[in-house]
Amino acid sequence: MNDRDLDRLLAEARTTPALTPSDDFLSRVLADALAEQPRMAAAVPVAPQAAPQRRPGLWAALSASFGGAGLVAGLGCAAMIGLAVGYNNPSALTWLTDDYLSTASGIELVPAADIFMTEG
Repeated sequence: MNDRDLDRLLAEARTTPALTPSDDFLSRVLADALAEQPRMAAAVPVAPQAAPQRRPGLWAALSASFGGAGLVAGLGCAAMIGLAVGYNNPSALTWLTDDYLSTASGIELVPAADIFMTEG
């Protein structure tokens, strides 16, 4: 198919009147669609029932007494870190602290001034 064939087909499509379904057909389709929709069941009244009262469990009560789950999680994390640091020798943790607690290093702000300070 080339451009001329395509132009011919499009011109023919423009001149052909649009086909519209009849009103009778549309009303039959709508009636069939409404017949297929599910019907709503009749409402049956149900007496309301009170939810049974439950006491909180042991862990929930302990967590609430300490201030909630967030505080308990923080305390647990701090306890684990304390155990890890207490069990390991603190000198073995230098790989962790070298970046933060490194030794002081000097920086030359004017490195070219050394030439003028030599004796000679």
